[in-house]
Amino acid sequence: MASIISGDNLWAMWAIVAGITALAFYTEQKFTWGAKISAVLLALIASLILVNVGVIPTSSPVYGTLGEYVLPLAIPLLLFQSNLKKIVKESGRLFLIFHVAAIFSVIGGIICGFLFKGALADQTAGMVAVEVGADIGGSVNLVAMANAFKLDDSIMNASLIIGNLIIIVWTTAIIAMPNMKFFRKNFKHEHIDALEANLVNEADDGTTQAAKFWKRNEISLLDIAKCIAISFIILAITQTFCNFINAQALPEVVKLLLGNIYLVMTTITIALSTAFPKVFENIHGATELGTIMITMWFVQVGAGAKIMDVIAVAPAVFGFKLIMAVLNIGGVMLVGKFFKWNIEECFAASNASLGGPTTAAAYVISKGWKSLIAPATLVGLYGYIIGSYFAVFTANIFH
Repeated sequence: MASIISGDNLWAMWAIVAGITALAFYTEQKFTWGAKISAVLLALIASLILVNVGVIPTSSPVYGTLGEYVLPLAIPLLLFQSNLKKIVKESGRLFLIFHVAAIFSVIGGIICGFLFKGALADQTAGMVAVEVGADIGGSVNLVAMANAFKLDDSIMNASLIIGNLIIIVWTTAIIAMPNMKFFRKNFKHEHIDALEANLVNEADDGTTQAAKFWKRNEISLLDIAKCIAISFIILAITQTFCNFINAQALPEVVKLLLGNIYLVMTTITIALSTAFPKVFENIHGATELGTIMITMWFVQVGAGAKIMDVIAVAPAVFGFKLIMAVLNIGGVMLVGKFFKWNIEECFAASNASLGGPTTAAAYVISKGWKSLIAPATLVGLYGYIIGSYFAVFTANIFH
């Protein structure tokens, strides 16, 4: 059945993609319920609805451009602040706790890979890569692995929708949990004690956490020019290197690691931002541009599958994600109890792992734990760095 807007009507399709993206950010920043859902999921759901009611098509050259050019440009931009030395130095104990969460995510990925192998068939390796990447580095790694392993759009949509719902439920739960008697009795809670002692409770001004995180920043014309130029240079070097590696008679595992555009671009960007921290720290707007680009790509993801296809794979995807989330959270709390870590740090690290830096920052801000804002954001960024590597190694078991 033909859609109202043809896939070849390129300007109209670009208008739809850009409009949905802007509307998603507006909703996230203006409404509390929108902030809980996130702009990414709002964009995906909007395009999923439009394609299923026949407004936009499931295929268009615009979608190809988003996947081939816009998405790869977004990844380096989101990694500009990934100075590895700074993350290790300033994230404190959260850096260690985050690794615990990552290890349990890998364990969960392996267990689920074997449990759901029959239901996912040839998509098992891709699903494992996507879920391990998502549970360690959030949407950035999820996107990179979905493209690297060519994950089916219906599974991708189900994963994003269900994953965001799980994060919403988990975040809502951990807002209340630290104040419960059980956690107060069985875990240390120094940040809560300090907050209560100092009575540091800011009045609610009605602004969503998303709006507070994405506050207006000073961005110059030169900043934007640098962002675009550096991203293109990194991608050009990456593509040249990967083409060379893939043309050689090398073992498949070597090509999987050194011929993977997303792993190589991540490595190059991290190396540059760590070697030249002042250069990258002084470039404003990279995160904003990268976030816009990656959200535009999610519009394309939502348009790639029918709702019934998503529903068909939802049970397996739900089981996969739920088991992994429970292992991540439960593992961190179990180890945290043994080593007497603060419950606030355990929850912040797990949140950073499952939801990424923005979710983690929003969580600790909402709780008033100001000393954890920087560490939570930093370990969330660190998840961007290691998520894809952990994902590829884990998925290789099922490849």
